[in-house]
Amino acid sequence: MNSTLNDTLMVLRDAGGLSGLPLMLAGVGLMLFGWRLWKICVALSFAVIGVGIATQFSHADDPVVLYSGAAAVLLGGLSFWMASHALGALGGLIGFGIVLYFLNLVRLPAIVPWIGATVGFIAAASVAVLYRRHMIILVTAFLGGLMFTGGLLAVLMAFPALYGTFRSMSLTSAIVVPFLVLVPVVMSFFYQVSEINRLRADS
Repeated sequence: MNSTLNDTLMVLRDAGGLSGLPLMLAGVGLMLFGWRLWKICVALSFAVIGVGIATQFSHADDPVVLYSGAAAVLLGGLSFWMASHALGALGGLIGFGIVLYFLNLVRLPAIVPWIGATVGFIAAASVAVLYRRHMIILVTAFLGGLMFTGGLLAVLMAFPALYGTFRSMSLTSAIVVPFLVLVPVVMSFFYQVSEINRLRADS
């Protein structure tokens, strides 16, 4: 597991098993009804990105909480105000992250994953702009899947035997964690598409 995943697991462990239940419920809510709240989801996504950027570039003696909060408010507010453009950028970032993750698994020369991820960003951003409605559904499904999986892991940590099994599986196979996220994302995507089509047919 990479350091980002380990850091995330540590946060979930420190939060306690009960914190996983609200995360799971919120994730299910987004996976079912996220398309109705897409602007808020985009803003929250960029707020999280802002926290990540501030944390990454802060030094030990900096007021990290202040910087993180300011970055979250700034990026979240701008993305809510420019939601349509931010949606395309978010789609590009999702494509960038996915391509970079899988190319890094192949252990290619350092520059190759970044070139591939940049191409992935451009392609995903273009698709997000051309297929705006589907991108809205994908973003909300992705966020809901992440929240549901995070909550599930937090609950698993309350049971050492189950969490030990998950950890050993994650260490031996790089596809375990992406699989746990992608399954609810795919299910949510098709559910939301069918729900929108049903509402359009009834109107």
